[in-house]
Amino acid sequence: MAVKHVLFVCTGNTCRSPMAEALLKEKTTRFDVKSAGVHAFSGSPASEGTRRVLEERGIKTEHKAQLVTEELLDWADLVLTMTGGHRDLVISNFPEFEEKVYTLKGYVQSEDGAPDIADPIGGPLKAYKHTAQEIEQCIERLIER
Repeated sequence: MAVKHVLFVCTGNTCRSPMAEALLKEKTTRFDVKSAGVHAFSGSPASEGTRRVLEERGIKTEHKAQLVTEELLDWADLVLTMTGGHRDLVISNFPEFEEKVYTLKGYVQSEDGAPDIADPIGGPLKAYKHTAQEIEQCIERLIER
């Protein structure tokens, strides 16, 4: 099956998953991309750090957080979570979608040694920049795949 719809998932849908969504959209139009959170407060904007990192890359975002739902999972051909914990929680709540839920690093077979994308929330801008670089490397491998 060809992957056309990609859903990125993190905790609150304000840092990592909207960053991944924006970065993938910036790099290619081959996919329809959305993001959501396992504990998101619907309507919350992207975090200040995420907005700043994206703006430095020339990417504007009007992101509004949303919770992972059955409808979003049904829409997605591929669900990529930022951590193994996110993956486990999605599968626990929606076991019927297990076959299309992976961690981002696991799916692209990242070899950097860390299994998860670290959460920069509350950290300095440097932490957000590091997270963006980590996600971007994974996205480049995703596009190649």
